[in-house]
Amino acid sequence: MFRWIIGSLGSTIFLLTAWSSLAFGKATFFEGCAALPQDPTALPPARFEDGPMIAPAALVTDFDTWMAGIQSLNPDLGIRAILRELNAKAATIRAELTRPMSRREAWQHFATLNPFFRDGHAGVQMPAYREALAAHLKAGGHVIPIDVRFAPDDSLRIFTVAAGESAIQPGDRLLSINGHDTAEMLSRMMQVAISDTRKSQRTWVEHRFAMLYWYLFGDTGQYDIEVQSETGCAHRIRAGGGTSVPEALRAKQSPEEMFEWRILDHNIGYLRVDGFSGDLKDAYFEFTRAAFEAFKERNVRALIIDVRENEGGDDPLWQQGLVDHFTTKPYVQLSHYVTRITNDNADPGDVIGSIKSENYTKLFTPPADDPIRFNGPVYVLGGPNSYSATIQFMVAVQDYGLAKVAGEETAALSCQTGQVKRIALPWTGLSAATPIIAYTRPSGHGCKRGVIPDIPITINEAKPQETLKALEAWIITQG
Repeated sequence: MFRWIIGSLGSTIFLLTAWSSLAFGKATFFEGCAALPQDPTALPPARFEDGPMIAPAALVTDFDTWMAGIQSLNPDLGIRAILRELNAKAATIRAELTRPMSRREAWQHFATLNPFFRDGHAGVQMPAYREALAAHLKAGGHVIPIDVRFAPDDSLRIFTVAAGESAIQPGDRLLSINGHDTAEMLSRMMQVAISDTRKSQRTWVEHRFAMLYWYLFGDTGQYDIEVQSETGCAHRIRAGGGTSVPEALRAKQSPEEMFEWRILDHNIGYLRVDGFSGDLKDAYFEFTRAAFEAFKERNVRALIIDVRENEGGDDPLWQQGLVDHFTTKPYVQLSHYVTRITNDNADPGDVIGSIKSENYTKLFTPPADDPIRFNGPVYVLGGPNSYSATIQFMVAVQDYGLAKVAGEETAALSCQTGQVKRIALPWTGLSAATPIIAYTRPSGHGCKRGVIPDIPITINEAKPQETLKALEAWIITQG
């Protein structure tokens, strides 16, 4: 089992002078550090879950199917991508499909196109990778026994450690795994990342690090992990592999995991929503109603809605379950849209396959009467991990002045894409997707950046309560 150690891994931890000069992919060691011991025992050979072998003609067919699907569904690749770079990379990948490949190898080739879309909703992945990793572990396989986060200097730091590995501590700088240094690992992982921006590319890699290592470098059962500690000295240990899915890769599935509400000190209401999944719609609406009933009964002075770990879902959930309960003002989450017309979104008279680009002038108006409506100040706490429909929620409340956005700038862009469609790739079985709509936020400005908070608060992922306390303190100073 993974032991999730709480350590100070927020932005401030990495200001230690011993680490301030470290460059990406290089390590600076202090005088007096002992030489790293070498384990004379060879590691077992890396095991890979390769999947079936696929003939070159079938690889080309699937790649062409993917490209054709994108062209027929995406409304305008040029909104995000630099088309000449995207097209050149696609041509290079296709030209390389000249030998039989396993599914894993095909993914490694196809997925190098992912960063060129510059869109977290577009790309290709291994199919059901969370379930595949869980099945691998259940069958006796292993996973690297650490999870990582980026530091401000672009180095990788240990975030969590599997139980029993006391020689590695949260905050240690990761130097290598099984002889693969961080520069090599990150280069290969970044090459397949699905993301809007460089910042969201890093976030994507952080939260899939164990899975990416498994697919790219294999399972050796035991792992030689080299780290640099706070003292500046490096040390290497041979650690047993983890036997459970890391928390970052484990999908939250129950209402108890996804939602929380309570009354904080100074009578501030707190509501955490980690997803707007339609699969939990009934439980979600029951939860939000109970929360707002309690806030009304206690007459809370302010309300914090925490969406730091919310990667999105369905817009009606945040519209009806949240916004309806704290405003009567009309609002909307977009000012313009570009969409590809499909059977699912066609209006009478629309031509399937055509592109519609229009200003959006309709507004959503909350019900005039709501016995549990909260009428005080609302603060939406977001950060790098907030994504998709959650960004739509954030820009709606920010641009219409319904609430203040607090936290850090989102890693993904404030003008989102959506209505993701799957593209079937029958020969490889890879999971490909593209959005069919691109939105412009209500203000019409700021599309090249994430959502920039009205109230900057440092996000401390290892100690989330510290971030919350900082926002509480800010609210109290406002009276």
